[in-house]
Amino acid sequence: MKKAISLLLICSLFMLCSVTGCAAENNTEQAAVNTEIILRIGDPIMTVNGEEQEIDPGIGTAPIVENDRTLLPIRAIIEAFGGTVGWNADTREVTLGYGGREIILTIDSMTAYLDGEAQALDTAPVVRNDRMMLPIRFIAESFGLGVEWNGDTQEVAITTGNTVPTAASDMILIDGGTFTMGSPSDEPERYADEVQHTVTVASFYMSPTEVSQAQYEAVMGENPSENQGDDLPVENITWYDAIEYCNALSEAEGLTPCYTVSGDTVTWDRSANGYRLPTEAEWEYACRAGTDTPFSFGDYVNDSDANCYNAYGYNNDASGSWVNGYLEHTVSVNEYSANAYGLYTMHGNAAEWVWDWYGDYGTDETTAPTGPESGNYKIARGGGWNDMPKHIRSAYRMAHPADVPFYSIGMRPVRNADTAAGTVTSINNATAEPHGNTLIVYFSQTGNTQGFAEIISEMTGADMFRIERAEPYSATHNSQGLYAEALEEYRENASPELAAYPEDIGLNMEDYDTIILGCSNWWASIPAPVRTFLEHYDFSDKTIIPFCSMGGGRFGQIISTIAKLAPNSTIKEGLSVTYSSYDRDEIEQWLTDNSVIGAGNNSAESGETTVSLSWNGGEAVIALEDNATTRSLLAQLPTTVTFEDFNNTEKIAYPVSELSVDDSARGCDPEPGTVTLYAPWGNIAIFYEDWSASNELVMMGQVVSGLDALSSMSSDFEVTIELVE
Repeated sequence: MKKAISLLLICSLFMLCSVTGCAAENNTEQAAVNTEIILRIGDPIMTVNGEEQEIDPGIGTAPIVENDRTLLPIRAIIEAFGGTVGWNADTREVTLGYGGREIILTIDSMTAYLDGEAQALDTAPVVRNDRMMLPIRFIAESFGLGVEWNGDTQEVAITTGNTVPTAASDMILIDGGTFTMGSPSDEPERYADEVQHTVTVASFYMSPTEVSQAQYEAVMGENPSENQGDDLPVENITWYDAIEYCNALSEAEGLTPCYTVSGDTVTWDRSANGYRLPTEAEWEYACRAGTDTPFSFGDYVNDSDANCYNAYGYNNDASGSWVNGYLEHTVSVNEYSANAYGLYTMHGNAAEWVWDWYGDYGTDETTAPTGPESGNYKIARGGGWNDMPKHIRSAYRMAHPADVPFYSIGMRPVRNADTAAGTVTSINNATAEPHGNTLIVYFSQTGNTQGFAEIISEMTGADMFRIERAEPYSATHNSQGLYAEALEEYRENASPELAAYPEDIGLNMEDYDTIILGCSNWWASIPAPVRTFLEHYDFSDKTIIPFCSMGGGRFGQIISTIAKLAPNSTIKEGLSVTYSSYDRDEIEQWLTDNSVIGAGNNSAESGETTVSLSWNGGEAVIALEDNATTRSLLAQLPTTVTFEDFNNTEKIAYPVSELSVDDSARGCDPEPGTVTLYAPWGNIAIFYEDWSASNELVMMGQVVSGLDALSSMSSDFEVTIELVE
C-alpha cells in the first residue's frame, strides 16, 4: 500500500507541458496549472477559471455553512481540478484522490484518513438533499490547494497556485538534432574547457522542472535539502543519490531502471525505458533551446531572468560596484520564464547533475557522447543561486566530487524517446583518503582565512604555507579598489606571480599526501593567487580538503575550480564559515569527518597520538585515545597546568579551556595509569590506584611511562603538556 501511495504522489508532481512535442507514455490527464474555482454560499453556480458552470447539473446543489464551517458538494470541484471521487454506500465512505494524496472521510464522522493517517476534523461530513457535503478547508489544505474565504461576498476561492501538480510522465519531448556545443572564443568570461564542437543528440524527454523536494521525498522517503520547501528544488544530494532516485522512480512507475550500481561503479543500460540523468550534451542542447547566446534568454542576466548571485552583473565594467540583486536562496522549481523548449530554471537556482565525468571535449564531431568512462569529478550544469552569471551560462561546466553532497546541486531527469542500445560504464577514480603528512595551504587578504587556518593548524599539528601575491593588492582590507582589482583578475582567469612557493621555505610538496586548502570566496570562486598555486603543481593522487571564509555565498564555484585545476586529485567535503565566525566544535567535527585529526605531522605510521608531561625533575608519557575529549585537549597544546593529589588515588588538573565531553567514551573502571576526564568537574584525572567504575569518567588514554614519578609528587606541581612529535 505504501508503494502505491508513493506512486500516486510521484505521478502528481511533474508539470504537464507540450511546448515542443507530446508527453511520454503512461501519461495521466491532470488539471491545468493555476486552476481557480470560485463558489458562493447558497449559489448553485461556480466559476472555473472565469467560466460559469453548474456545481451539480440539474440538481441545484449549493455550498452551505454549518457550525461556522463551510461545506461544499465536492465531486464537481475535485473533478474540475483533475482529481477523483469514490463512494462506498455500505461504509458511507467517500474517497478523494488528488496530487498523489488520498483522503477517506466517513459521513457524520469527525475522523478522516490522509494517506492512511488518522486526522481529527473540526466538522463532520454530512448528507444534505442526497448530496455529500464535505469540509473544504481540510480537503484543500491536505491536497496542497489554496483556499480563501471572503466574508463580505460569502465566496470561497480554491486555487492550485504554482505547485505544478501533474504526472511524472508528463515530460517535454526534446526533438533531437545537431548543434554547436561549447562557447565561442570571444564569449565574455568563458573558460578554456568550453571548446566548441559539433554534436548530434537523439530525441529524449526531459522534466520541465528540477526535481522538487516534495517529489524527492515522495520517492526516497527523506529530504536532505538545506533550504527547505516542498516546491523548492531538492539539493544537497550526491551524484549517486541522483542515480538512486532515477532507479527508484523508474521502479515506482513500473519502468525498467537504467542503472546498475556496484560500489562506486555504475553501469547504464541505454535500452532501458526508465528515468536517467541527461548527458552533458543533452543538457546543453536542451538549455540552449536553439540559441547560441551565452544564456538561452540572451547576452545578459537581469534579475527577472534567473536566480543567481547577480550583484555585479555579466560582461560589464570591472568597478566592483553593486549593479543587480541577490536572493541568497533557492526559489520554486517553476519560477521565472521557461526557455523556448518549456524548461524552467535551466540557468541558476540549483545546478543539475549530468551523467558525464569531467574531461576535455576535443574538437571532433560526435553523436550521442557520454563523456569519459572514468574520472575523478562529475559534471553539474546550470549553476546555482549563489553562483555568478558567468557560472550559469549555457556552456559552463561545473566539476564536483560524485560522492560529496552540495547545497546548490540538484537534478532534472530525462527518459529515452528513441530506441537506444548498449551499456556505458562509469568508474570513479577518486578513491584516495586522507593519509600521511598534511600541509595547510591558504590565501588570506584581510586575515579572516588566516584565523581559520591557524585553528586547523592547532588541531592537526600540520605544516602551514601562506600563498601571497608577488605584487600585493592595492588594499589589505575590503574596499572598492580591492573588489575592482580582484574582479578584473577573476573575469580574465588570471594567474598572478606569487611571492614564494613551499620549496622556498623548506617544504617539499612531494612529502605531503593531504592538502587542506583555504581561501576567501571572491566572486563565487578562488582568488587568482590560488589559481597560480594550483597550476604550479601536480596534485595527482593527493587528497584536497577545501575550506573558505565568506560573507554568505558559501563555496560558490571554489570546489569546481580546484577540481578543474587538479583533475586527478580527490576532493573531500569542505567547510565554509562566515568571516571570523569560527566555531571550533564545527571545525573539529569537520576535520574528524574527513579523517584528518591526528594525521598531520603526528606520527601517522604509529596510528597512536602521544603527549608528554614534564615538570621539574620528572616526565611521563600518555598514549591518548581518539575521541572528542582528547582532540579538544590536543587543540590546546602546548599548555601548562597545575596538578594536585586527590583522595590518595589520582592526580588531577584543570585545563586552561574546558574540554569537550565525548558521551560515546563515557564509562570507565580506572586502574593504575588510566587517564580520564571527570565530566562533572571538568578536570583531568590520572589514576595511580584502582578506583570504582563510574559513568562520569570519560576515557582519555593510558600512561605508558612515568607513572611512578607522577604518583610520588607530594605537593602541587606545574606540568607542561606537549605533543610528542
